[in-house]
Amino acid sequence: MTNPVRYLALAGILAAFFLNVVARGLLRVGGVPATLLVAAVIAAAMAFWFARRHKRLAEIGERWRLTALYGGGLAVLYAILVGMAAWKNTPSPAALLIYALNYLCYPLCVWWFFRPGVLARFLPAGRR
Repeated sequence: MTNPVRYLALAGILAAFFLNVVARGLLRVGGVPATLLVAAVIAAAMAFWFARRHKRLAEIGERWRLTALYGGGLAVLYAILVGMAAWKNTPSPAALLIYALNYLCYPLCVWWFFRPGVLARFLPAGRR
């Protein structure tokens, strides 16, 4: 089951990139509300797709792999973002803390939505 989790993580990373561009660029929503909204929407969509596609709860190994792949991919993107910010001017420790807290919302939302109690709500009625 590594392949579906791998592709789901990749789809989540791409969705995070594009939804952040839409939320922050086009809709002019910024800060914590944008981060929480985008992270929760992506995690809920990933959980919904997984539950409907596989008609079962995610195993603990799948949850760990998905969180690691999704979090790792986003960590690379955030490291690039911090690197681009540092290119112009060295970010302060407070700015680095804000980047870290913004980043952590994404894997934590995925972990929360893939808990058995939450993921079971997305299963078809006959599979609960």
